[in-house]
Amino acid sequence: MATGQKIRTLNNSFYRASEEKQRQTGYQKRIRRVHKKRFITIILAFFLVTLFFGYQIVNTKLLTSNLNKQITTSHKKLDKIRTQRTDLKQEVKQLNDKNYLEKIIREKYYYSKDGETIYSLPNNSLGQK
Repeated sequence: MATGQKIRTLNNSFYRASEEKQRQTGYQKRIRRVHKKRFITIILAFFLVTLFFGYQIVNTKLLTSNLNKQITTSHKKLDKIRTQRTDLKQEVKQLNDKNYLEKIIREKYYYSKDGETIYSLPNNSLGQK
């Protein structure tokens, strides 16, 4: 091994074919790597989009459920208030009737007409269930 020697490659068909084969395999490896990166990027983007829309769907369903509960509660309150309003209208009509008003005043406040005597009897709460 002498110090000034240079290595020389043979330029024959076998060497050229092996060089071409190495270049092809290197190119194919690079193409596979690029395709793999693209595939991973596409899958990741698809996953993120699916995750985003899934969150939107779940969030919308929760909001819809809460709104439906509020609507149901509001309808119940409205029905109760309508019933109360109807009862109050009926009571107003009855209070405009002179006979009913006299009856209420006598029962509640023990008011009597001239010459009338009111007897207050104890309630029979033992016999009632």
